This record gives sequence, structure tokens and C-alpha cells, in this order.
Amino acid sequence: MHSLLLLAVSLSVLLSVLAQKPQPCKAPPYLEGKLVVVSPEGKSLVFEQFYYDAVEQRIRVIASGKEGTHNVFVDVLMLYRERFYYEISYHNKSCTKVPFSAAFIPIEIPIDAQHKAQFVIGSLSAPAQGILVNNWEGSIAEIKANYSMSFTEFGCIPVTTLYSIEQKGHILLSFFDIVIGIENPEVFIPPSFCTSAKLVEQKPGEVADFFTALM
Repeated sequence: MHSLLLLAVSLSVLLSVLAQKPQPCKAPPYLEGKLVVVSPEGKSLVFEQFYYDAVEQRIRVIASGKEGTHNVFVDVLMLYRERFYYEISYHNKSCTKVPFSAAFIPIEIPIDAQHKAQFVIGSLSAPAQGILVNNWEGSIAEIKANYSMSFTEFGCIPVTTLYSIEQKGHILLSFFDIVIGIENPEVFIPPSFCTSAKLVEQKPGEVADFFTALM
């Protein structure tokens, strides 16, 4: 009887939420977690640990995976306010400092996004078996991309994002193990062997924005 009452209350709350029109939201300013990136057109599969600081506009990406038949490993610290990023290699104790001009794009639902659907990942059969998610579509002029984004209704946590980027193709991001906050803020401090790194000229094909850092 007690479990039936809990289920009835949970469904009542969920149905009241479903009756409300979802609004664009912004993820918490500090996040860390993991994601799987498939890009472009399925040619690359990358598993990543990421750290996200929207206040200071910093992103750290530590990724490993496959690009075609080749194994890849990337450790990139992107400092948007300073307009450069570090490519870090602990194995060689080396560091490359490269300029870039991409705009910082926060993890959020843009204000002009179009709400397409609201659905549950999991089940409504019992309490705590499902997560309410909203799907949004739109475009981002800064990176010449169309997107389809799914965020949780509660907490505005990213779940999946599909980008179709001009001259890059499709990039699918699936987020998991998300933690609100940064457990170790030192991830945004470059290692000591980067202190002497000099700014080098960006070469074609090198990281220019967050999305190429993931590829």
C-alpha cells in the first residue's frame, strides 16, 4: 500500500510537470563528467573526461579513442578569455600553446531554441525509474551548426547533443556520470612544464574550438 501511494504521488507530480511548457535553461556553471563523442560520420569514437567552468570560461578535455584505425589521445586545456589553449603531454613532459579565436559557448539551451518533445528515459512504472528530459532544436551561427539537444527537466543537465557542423559533419555527444561542481580546481592550472611554452602559430587542422578538441 505504501509503495502504491508513493507511485501515485510520483505520477501526480510528473503529470503536473508535463502539463507545464518547458523553458530554455542553463546548466550549472561548474560541471565535470564523462562523455562519448562520435564524429564525424562515425569515423571517430572518443571517450572523454571533461571539466567545465562557465564563470572563468575554461574547459579541460582528456580524451582517448580511435580515429579510423588509429589510436588517439588528447589532453587540452582551453582558456577562452586568454584566447589560447594548451596541448599537454605528460608522457613527454611537453606543452604546446596555440592561439584560437572561437567564442565560448556555454552548456545551455539557447533562448531561441525550439522545444520539440518531452519524454522519459527509463520507465514510469515505479518511482525513481525514469528521468524527465526535454529535446530542443535550433542553430548556432558562431560555429555554423544546427543542433538537437536533450537536457533533464530538473537540474538542466545535458544528456545528448547532436551537432551538424558545416565542413565538419555530424558530432554526437552522450553525457554520463555528471557531477555538479569541480572536485579539483587545479585541473584548470597548466602543469609546471607548460610555464616556458611559447605561443606558436596555429596550423590548418589544429584545434580551433571545443568541438575540434573533441575530435
